[in-house]
Amino acid sequence: MFQKLTGFLGLALLLTACQGSSNALRLKGTVDLNDGNAILHIIADLNNQPKVVDTLFVQSGAFSLDVEITEPSIHFLQIEGNQASFPFIAEKGTVNVELFKDSLGVSKAVGTTSNDDFMRYKDETRVYISSLNGIGNDLQQAMILKDSLLAQDLQEQYQDVRDQIKAYELDFISSSPNSFISILILERFVANKAISMTEAKEIFESFSDRIKATSSGKSIESQLIPAEKPEVGQFAPEFQGPNPEGLSLSLKDKLGKVTIVDFWASWCRPCRVENPSLVRLYQKHQENGLQIVSVSLDKGKPQWVQAIADDGLVWDHVSNLKFWNDPIAKLYRVSAIPATFILDENGVIIAKDLRGLQLERKIDELLGAL
Repeated sequence: MFQKLTGFLGLALLLTACQGSSNALRLKGTVDLNDGNAILHIIADLNNQPKVVDTLFVQSGAFSLDVEITEPSIHFLQIEGNQASFPFIAEKGTVNVELFKDSLGVSKAVGTTSNDDFMRYKDETRVYISSLNGIGNDLQQAMILKDSLLAQDLQEQYQDVRDQIKAYELDFISSSPNSFISILILERFVANKAISMTEAKEIFESFSDRIKATSSGKSIESQLIPAEKPEVGQFAPEFQGPNPEGLSLSLKDKLGKVTIVDFWASWCRPCRVENPSLVRLYQKHQENGLQIVSVSLDKGKPQWVQAIADDGLVWDHVSNLKFWNDPIAKLYRVSAIPATFILDENGVIIAKDLRGLQLERKIDELLGAL
C-alpha cells in the first residue's frame, strides 16, 4: 500500500513538533483500539522509503498529533503490527481521522481542502479501479490461454476505462485548483505524457499560488520549460546496445521502411498489456517493411529474456540492464514507459508516444492497411 501510493504521489516532507504555529497541522483521530495501542506516523524519506517520525498512543479510543509543516504532502498512519497504512494529506488546518483497525480502506480523513478532495477522489474512482483490476486479470488469463481475439477485446475495454479515468481526472483538477491532489494528478500526467505540454501548462497556470509553490508544483514548472529531446521531424539519436545474446546491436543497422523504437520493461504492467498489440502489428506489417527495436529498462537478464519469450516478441531487443539509468532511455529523455518513437527509412522521427489503436492506425497509414 505504501509503495503503491508513494510511487503515484512521490513526495517526502520533513516535519517538527510545534504548538500554535500558523503552519500547524492538528490531527484528531479516533480508532477502535484499546488504550495503550500505538499508531505510527510515517513519511517518505528522500529515497521514498517509509520512515517513522512519531508514535501516537491511543487513549479512550482517540489519538492526536500536532506538527508544523512546510508544504502539503502525503503522510501515513499505521497501526503498530499492521502491514497496511492509511494515507492522508498533511497540510495547514485541522484534519479529523477515523481509523478502523480491520478495514483501513474505509477509514477517513476530512477537514481540510486537500483531504476532503482526496476522500472524494478515492470514492469516485473506486469503481474504475475495480473495473481495471478485473479486466487486467481476465486479460492475463486470455494471454495464458493464447486467446488473441478475447485479449484484443479486453485490451480495448481496458483502454476505454483508462480513458474514462483520464476524463474524470481532468475534470477533477480543473474544478479543484487549490487542492494538493490536483497537482499530484497533473504531475503524473506530465510524467506519463498523458497530455500535451500546452495543456499541462494551461492547467498548471490555473492552480493557486499555494499549490504551485509545492515541490510537485516546482517539478512540473521545470518540466514545462522546453527541453532538448528528440522531436518529430528530427533524426532519431543513434544508439548501440547488447541484445539478449550479448551481441552489440545498432539502430542504424536495423532501420526498416518504418521502425518502431519501443521502450518497455518486464516489470511494467502497461507495457505487458500493450505487447499483444505490438505482436499483431508486427505480424501484420513485417513483410511490408516494419521493424521493431525494443529497449528494455530491466535490471535482471533472466526476467527480461523470460518476458520476451512469454509475450512472443520475435523482433530485435537491446538492454543495458540499468533500470532508469539506461543510457539509451536517457538519450531519448524517456521518463515513463511504455514509450514509442516511429521512424521513417532514413531514421527521422515521424510520430511518437502512440499506443494501441492509435499506433496501429498510424502504421496502417504508413505501410498500408491489409
